[in-house]
Amino acid sequence: MPASRSNLLIRVLFCGLMILAASGCASHTMIAPSAPDESALAPAEQALAKARAADADEFAPRTVDAARRRIAVARDILFGAARADRALTDKERARVEALVEAAELDARAALAQTQATAVQTKLAQLQAELDGQAGSATETAP
Repeated sequence: MPASRSNLLIRVLFCGLMILAASGCASHTMIAPSAPDESALAPAEQALAKARAADADEFAPRTVDAARRRIAVARDILFGAARADRALTDKERARVEALVEAAELDARAALAQTQATAVQTKLAQLQAELDGQAGSATETAP
């Protein structure tokens, strides 16, 4: 019987130590900063995605980069407030809104530049075809 009492005592002590260890760890847990609401960036991100889908990276790279930079700065402002666990100030909110609007305009401009380049390319192809047809028509004429 003394052996079973010592086993019981060891188990009780072990459980007590585990409880103490768990409570010690619980007091030192880190609380993750709240994630910012990035929905304010959506109009600019959607416009940029549309421009990139039309190959604006190739035809208007600087304008695409400008839109990306503005979105990144706006996101940094949002995450900075989230890391500080606070809401945006009025000044920060206005800055984010202005950056999003400017990024959306940049993305739209990139799309327009890309579309204009596509139209110019198509017109050049059609002109070349017409010139080719006109040249072959004069060669076959008596």
